[in-house]
Amino acid sequence: MYSVVWGATVILLGLIILCLAAKIGKYKETERLLIKQNEELTAIHQELAAQEEELRQNFNELYLNEERIRQHEEMYRLVTEGSNDGLWVWDVASDTQTLSERGLHLLGLSEQAVNTHEKWKKLVHPDDLPHFEAELGSHLDGKEPLFRVEYRVKAPEGGYRWILSRGKALFDSNGHPVRMAGSYTDITDRKFKEEKIKHMAYYDTLTGLANRELLTETVCAALDRAREKGSQGAFLFIDIDNFKLINDTYGHSWGDQLLVNISRQLAALVADAGMAARLGGDEIIIFLPDISGSDEVATYADKVMQLLEKPIIVNEHVFHITASAGIALYPEHGDSLGKLLRNADTAMYSAKNSGKRGYMIFNDAMHDAVAEKTQLVSRLRQALKNQELKVYYQPQFDMKTDSIEGFEALLRWESPEYGMMSPLKFIPLAEETGLIVEIGRWVLAQACAFSQDLYKSGQRRLWVAVNISVVQLIQEGFVQSVADVLAETGLSPEYLELEITESVLMEQLADNVRKLAELRAMGIRIALDDFGTGYSSLTYLKKLPITAVKMDKAFIDDIAAGGIDAAVTGTIIELSHQMGLSVVAEGVETETQFAFLKQKLCDTIQGYLISWPLPPEEFQNLIETGNKRLDGSKQDIQNTYPAV
Repeated sequence: MYSVVWGATVILLGLIILCLAAKIGKYKETERLLIKQNEELTAIHQELAAQEEELRQNFNELYLNEERIRQHEEMYRLVTEGSNDGLWVWDVASDTQTLSERGLHLLGLSEQAVNTHEKWKKLVHPDDLPHFEAELGSHLDGKEPLFRVEYRVKAPEGGYRWILSRGKALFDSNGHPVRMAGSYTDITDRKFKEEKIKHMAYYDTLTGLANRELLTETVCAALDRAREKGSQGAFLFIDIDNFKLINDTYGHSWGDQLLVNISRQLAALVADAGMAARLGGDEIIIFLPDISGSDEVATYADKVMQLLEKPIIVNEHVFHITASAGIALYPEHGDSLGKLLRNADTAMYSAKNSGKRGYMIFNDAMHDAVAEKTQLVSRLRQALKNQELKVYYQPQFDMKTDSIEGFEALLRWESPEYGMMSPLKFIPLAEETGLIVEIGRWVLAQACAFSQDLYKSGQRRLWVAVNISVVQLIQEGFVQSVADVLAETGLSPEYLELEITESVLMEQLADNVRKLAELRAMGIRIALDDFGTGYSSLTYLKKLPITAVKMDKAFIDDIAAGGIDAAVTGTIIELSHQMGLSVVAEGVETETQFAFLKQKLCDTIQGYLISWPLPPEEFQNLIETGNKRLDGSKQDIQNTYPAV
């Protein structure tokens, strides 16, 4: 019985142990599962923490990017609102174009008016559109690194305005343009000033007729056509009889107005058949490029004479004038402008010698004028040896220091046979014969020595300006000749200024510019004389190694009356200063002119208001007495000849 119980107990205990063992096993398995789940949860937590950190960094980066975008947008807004230029962006693929508010305002446009490139092209002046498209295409094709073009666009007030458009395109990996951005600037005022200068380059400021430059270009082209076709042409060289007497009696302003009236009538007379040009003074050329012969020329000459004999009213005064004219035909009387003008001029003098008030056609029998010219040349050859040539000096007045700071050397010929000879008459002869080389060097040496003598006598340093002829400049040894004169006289180069006319520079331009650059390297100053009466191209002006421009007297005469002369004079001063050049105004004769030039910040003036040209002794007395300005009304009639 006992054993049975014990056995049952053992079995029961065994079962209990087995149950406990099974539960313990389940607990361990559960424990392992829990540990594993805990590890997985820990890993997930770490991953979430890492993702949270990454999200935080992404958020910070996004915030910084948004801030940068905001700053860029603010900067773009400031640029577009603060810029005087119009800004534009063009999406090439979609042809969507956007203009800044400033750009829309400049052209008086609405935002939708030019929202495509095609609409923009409709604003471009038809004459400028081909050039605009060519420049744009060149940039988009990769031929030009930048897009830059000047053209006209419609203006809100009507008409057109000039703009300078610049831009750059972005290209995709295949080299196709994707987007383009740029700006445009209103350059209408600048273009207007350039047109003024361009007009000055080809047209006489006083009369509006063609000047020598335009005449030269026109005649050269006509002569080429004549050689090809065998056609004929003619020149009428017209000179007003006794014009100097009118100037001396009534004043230059009256004479100028008389010339203006005459020029208008002559220009209208030949408008359909040719052109009228003014060479200078009262010399007017009528050029007929296509004629049938001398009879047709004579018909025009008769019309000219009849027109000039009609009464002309100036300042309510009636003038009855006459004129003399010479005619030269081509190719009969020459095949170059120079020869034709000389022969027409000879014929004109023959007409004057024959009693004036008429015209003559050139012929080989006109030996009187040639004989007179030959005699004059012979006398001129002896003038230097006989000490008949004199150098006079005209002060140049500095507007800032209100004192005389320099002077111009002016050549005079006191001939026993001819009296006081105008430089306009003997200088061309000296140039034609080559005598100007010797005479010019003598003038340069006299002027430099005189400047040194003034300084040695206790006067302050004054610069000296000396005119240079084209014949001198084209000489191979000209630069060395100037250097030799400076060495001989002891004058420092910075106190010498050489005055070169525009017509001089156009002869062998490249070589002349090289020589001027050598002179500038020595320290010598270079002034462009008679500015506005020759080519006056801004393109050339920027390339020339000059330090100053001298405005011709024609600009100064009528500035007191305002109008175009005053506007052009102010423009010349402003443009010259922008180019770093000083400005000298010639022919200043009145206080009104002085005040105007002072207001416009002209650097230096020269003229009878300060002093007429003086012999050396009188000029030295002027400097020594400290007189800054003289009474221009005291001018000596012998010294009224133009500066040469």
